[in-house]
Amino acid sequence: MADPRWLTDIELERALRELGPRYPYPPTPNLAAAVRRRIVARPMAPVRRLALWRDPRRLALAAAVVLVLAGAAALINPTTRDAIAHFFHVPGVIVSRVSPVPSLSPVTPLNLGRRTTMADAQSAVSFTIAVPSSLGTPDAIYVDTEVPGGEVALAYAPRPGIPLVKQTELGVLITEFRGDLVPGFLTKEAGPSTTLEETSVNGDPGWWVAGEPHLVITRIGDTDYPVTLRMAANTLIWEHGGVTYRIESGLSRADAFRIAAGLP
Repeated sequence: MADPRWLTDIELERALRELGPRYPYPPTPNLAAAVRRRIVARPMAPVRRLALWRDPRRLALAAAVVLVLAGAAALINPTTRDAIAHFFHVPGVIVSRVSPVPSLSPVTPLNLGRRTTMADAQSAVSFTIAVPSSLGTPDAIYVDTEVPGGEVALAYAPRPGIPLVKQTELGVLITEFRGDLVPGFLTKEAGPSTTLEETSVNGDPGWWVAGEPHLVITRIGDTDYPVTLRMAANTLIWEHGGVTYRIESGLSRADAFRIAAGLP
């Protein structure tokens, strides 16, 4: 018998998302009160074995219980537990531990879309572009309209106090996209020497990924959108109002948070 194949994080996420809509969870009634009234009113009638399968609501409830039990069983496996815990922390982002991290060139050409103006970029995306007050006007602006809702990238050259990042050949790179429209668009795979910290940015859930460079993968489901892989430097990433923000730089955690303070 062939050994079972472990699902990758992306495959497991896709399977869970495809399975979820098939089992709509019905409104939960006050079961305790209802059972108590029935016991007081009359003895319990014999249970009909097939009654569950004739009632779609009961079937949905049973399916939900099965999914919960399956999820609990999956959490016993540390690898699966780590992956599942990170699926929905920040919309559009999957963060996981891998060992070893794939070996890639330190400098990979960035795929940021087409270079444009702020006005043009704003007209091409479905959200309001935020520019950090501490950095001012970007040195370059890019937009990618192939990403649902659009993705914008704000590029800042190195300057005093902002070192060059060899992975991007920039000082700071900020990207913004509708994470609620593209589940699993951005995958971050961190090795043992990379700090992976769940955090909060302006009260919203986020990640601080720092230390040894980590792998970044961008993709959109099974569409023709090109899959890209590259190594990334220190990154602060979070979500607010359906928009996922990402700040990549060679800065410290405190400096990255100061930049984020000027964004939603």
